[in-house]
Amino acid sequence: MSGTIVVSAPASSANLGPGFDCAAVALDLWNVLRVGARADGAPLISIEGEGARELPRDREHLALRAFALIAPLEQWSFRFLNRIPLERGLGSSAASVAVGLLAACAVSGLELPPDRLLELGEPLEGHADNLAAALRGGVCLSWKVGARISSSRIASELPLHAIVVVPAGRLNTSQSRARLPEFLRHDEAAAAAAAAALLGAAIASGDAELFAAALRDRLHEPFRIADVPVLRELRGRPVRGSAGATLSGSGPSVVVWAPAQAAAAVAAELERRFPDARILPLAVAPHGARAEQPPADPQTAADAGIGAHV
Repeated sequence: MSGTIVVSAPASSANLGPGFDCAAVALDLWNVLRVGARADGAPLISIEGEGARELPRDREHLALRAFALIAPLEQWSFRFLNRIPLERGLGSSAASVAVGLLAACAVSGLELPPDRLLELGEPLEGHADNLAAALRGGVCLSWKVGARISSSRIASELPLHAIVVVPAGRLNTSQSRARLPEFLRHDEAAAAAAAAALLGAAIASGDAELFAAALRDRLHEPFRIADVPVLRELRGRPVRGSAGATLSGSGPSVVVWAPAQAAAAVAAELERRFPDARILPLAVAPHGARAEQPPADPQTAADAGIGAHV
């Protein structure tokens, strides 16, 4: 590789209600990494945006750990622009792993298929659903058979629009997962399976009514809702015009789903009800993580790289 490469990876929302540890959608909110030759005395890492004051600036950075799985770190410098909030259930770690893997492939001249990248990155990320969506874009499923992990992009759109409520506070995924019970009653498990089947059918068919009917999870949301006041509020008092609300990953962000014609009004009402939260209407990301060399013109390069995907 010569010159600089720009790698971008999208945010993601996992589970989509009943698709626990399986379904995820890539969202049009992007982290960007620039990789170039490292000059003598230049810092290894620079970080702008989300996490700039707390993320490591050494080889322990998650993206660099992913990069090192494929290519040596020596001679490269890494400049991050992060737009995905940390520890909010929007796949910031999956995006970091994805940009690291894609950047390493670019500098090495490799083209690895998404499932090979997923296999490499999942031990670092820990959430195959988020990572599959970050790598592939669109709406994805991921699953394991024995030790083998696979994924598939099953749709490019969803039948309802996503409006994400991002609270100011954070929620640790490990603590949230600790709330989940070890066992469920058979009738609860059957209801969970039915909801997951509805979700898959709704995504594949683009049926908004089926999608809304599927948003009744039994596997994780009932046990996590105590830590997520936004979800409690929206379940108790749904926003007029919305079709349902789901926890984004383990939270605390919540996705409110609405038909296209109601999305603007729903977003406005969410801004009124949650003035301390960020309200982000987000489209489905049209593609997953990718690397490219920026154009020669500096302004065009800025538009294609650091300034893109706002």
